[in-house]
Amino acid sequence: MLDAVLAQDPAPDDVEPQPLLRDVEAPDLSELTDPDTVRTLVTEAVTELAGDLLARLPLIVLAAVVLIVLLLAVRLIVSGVKRGMKRAEVDFTVRRLVANLLRLVLIALVLLLALSIAGVEIGAVLAALGLIGLGLALAMQKILENFIAGIVILMRKPFNRGEIVVTNGFEGFVEDIDLRATVLRLYDGTLTLIPNADVFTEPLTNLTRRGNRRAAVQVGIDYRDDHEAAREVLRVAVTSVNEVLEDPPPAVLLTALGASSVDFEVRFWLHAEDSVLPFVEDQVLSACKSAVEAAGMTIPWPIRTLAADKHPLRIVDGASGVDVAEEEPTT
Repeated sequence: MLDAVLAQDPAPDDVEPQPLLRDVEAPDLSELTDPDTVRTLVTEAVTELAGDLLARLPLIVLAAVVLIVLLLAVRLIVSGVKRGMKRAEVDFTVRRLVANLLRLVLIALVLLLALSIAGVEIGAVLAALGLIGLGLALAMQKILENFIAGIVILMRKPFNRGEIVVTNGFEGFVEDIDLRATVLRLYDGTLTLIPNADVFTEPLTNLTRRGNRRAAVQVGIDYRDDHEAAREVLRVAVTSVNEVLEDPPPAVLLTALGASSVDFEVRFWLHAEDSVLPFVEDQVLSACKSAVEAAGMTIPWPIRTLAADKHPLRIVDGASGVDVAEEEPTT
């Protein structure tokens, strides 16, 4: 069989390529207004298209069969890759990103292969897709920006699902990360979607990555109380809260001599992933207030001291120069 194939005459080199558009005799403008002429042109076009489709019908059927088989193969390949990444304990978000990108690439290749089998010129298809992609890129710059930022975030991993972060004025648990937005579950239970481009460009604080976080509350003590004793009372009070860590130990610092109180800052550490800060601050403040009152000390409210002048106000008449305050009342 190989000899028979080699014995065939090679294709002539002087065969001219077929033009992209067939040569037709263009009708005059006056003929285009004639219904019979228009009907004839449409009939010829439909007839030629039907003839081309019938001639290519075996290739189209073959392309459809290949497309179905390869799409099933793509599904099996993606499932196998996902199972392999799961066994390798790859992060869930990264697994989803890799699986989606792999699925898109394989489906695109399968479609191009099917179109090639059906007799479609792939070069023209790729050129058209390039122009369409350029137009979509210009029209959807923000979406592409979020997409690229999402990929960078997933690669650099500044945070994981379940961690507590602060970004763009929001603080909460990372609920999900996709290619468009990062989903935060705030302390009140609401879900907030922040575009990945904003998360990538704005400052971000990960409160969970180091394991512990420090917090502080302000407590004021009356000027008449023993402030060193008050310092020890506050330290013991904050240590009694279960969520407060013993190491690093709490610290009580005198930070200001206020208008009506001596102000202490009570600093303490807690597990960021186990506790929500506002509830721990509530327990610390409650313990400090109870301890101060039990020690016979006072947390003062704002106090204003008024000093009375011994000399009365003297009003002088500017016109006459007479001291009005010292004039004797007339009867």
